[in-house]
Amino acid sequence: MIFGLMAFSAQAGDVEYGRHLSSECAACHGAAKSDSAIPNIYGLGEAHLADVLKAYRAKALPNEAMQNIAGRLRDDDIAALAAYFATAKKPK
Repeated sequence: MIFGLMAFSAQAGDVEYGRHLSSECAACHGAAKSDSAIPNIYGLGEAHLADVLKAYRAKALPNEAMQNIAGRLRDDDIAALAAYFATAKKPK
């Protein structure tokens, strides 16, 4: 039974694990402004952010910095980050 719960948590995205992983993302995206080249990812839809991160990881989207960062992420890392940023408020 515990294994089943762990698998569900990884699939659904662990918000606390996402918070733990988010510091590298927040370093750039936390300072994003509406006219910035860096997009705001706070409040972005969970599925959309996961798809974008996977596309960067696969190098299907052009941005060397994001490709390098996403290239280090596993599927459960991406799910956790997407879950966290879907609910997180942008720092002021």
